Amino acid sequence: MKKLFYILPMVAALLCGCKVDKWMDWKMQNEMWMAANAKNEGVQTTASGLQYRILYAGNTTDAKPDNASVVIVTYTAKLINGYQVDSGVGASIGMSGVVDGFAEGLKKIHAHGDIELFVPWNLAYKEEGSGTEGSLSGTFIPPYSTIIFKVHLNAVTK
Repeated sequence: MKKLFYILPMVAALLCGCKVDKWMDWKMQNEMWMAANAKNEGVQTTASGLQYRILYAGNTTDAKPDNASVVIVTYTAKLINGYQVDSGVGASIGMSGVVDGFAEGLKKIHAHGDIELFVPWNLAYKEEGSGTEGSLSGTFIPPYSTIIFKVHLNAVTK
């Protein structure tokens, strides 16, 4: 009995010191969604894990963006549950200021092209997410979120 008296506080201390990430279920849902999506017709997967489907590659005589480009895009961004987290019409964006998967995907098409990007959490907002949960002042993107972009690349400037 005396040993149990010493062991119980140690077990309780260990359990209290463990950080349980409340987003692990969401992470698993996103990873399962990406695995299933990879099997869909026309979806290609890069070495980094980005998935994409080119809807229209654009004219090969038009510019393709690179890391130094500024792009003008019309886009929507959604989570796997269909919740729209962002959109823009004629948005001017520097390629160096976007999530890694968005930049990688846009380099696959020319100006006037259309693409769907399925950006896994590690190429998007990572384990931190974006925004503040419950905030009324902005959009919250949970940690480990896959972001689904539909993008029309209006123009590429250098």
